[in-house]
Amino acid sequence: MPGQYSSRCATVPDSSTVVQVLTDLSDTEHLIPLYEHTEGPSYEFLKSVVAQAHCQAWCLLKDEKAVAAIWYQCAGERADMIDLRVLASSRRQGFGKRLLRASLAALVGVTRVDLEVRQSNLSAQALYRTMGFEETGRRPDYYAASSGREHAILMSLALSMDEVIS
Repeated sequence: MPGQYSSRCATVPDSSTVVQVLTDLSDTEHLIPLYEHTEGPSYEFLKSVVAQAHCQAWCLLKDEKAVAAIWYQCAGERADMIDLRVLASSRRQGFGKRLLRASLAALVGVTRVDLEVRQSNLSAQALYRTMGFEETGRRPDYYAASSGREHAILMSLALSMDEVIS
């Protein structure tokens, strides 16, 4: 039932930027450019995940063009962020933060969000820390990398009851 939350995060401060709930699998083609020539989960994998009842996903549109997408798997009061992706040409403009903030507000009933991030992805780690995520552990040699293997940094955010209720 991800679609029922769209009104909770339909707009963000810039009127040319809109958050869209991803529920219609036939209408996700506009996300493909986000996943071309990048590491991480593939577009096809994420498209299959959004078909599952426990998945919630959103994209951020700027002038009707997808510039970011975020995907969660939810179980009870916990959510695992599967992927947060920003179009390479749109990075460092606050789109990831806007989408993350809107999606966290729309995760009804969730009290904790967990994620993992590549050790080398310092900009993502910085974003998550500014949003209140804290490092909770590491998975050694978790990701394949061009130089061998790379550690995963585990991070978690406790949402306050005010955030959960609102």
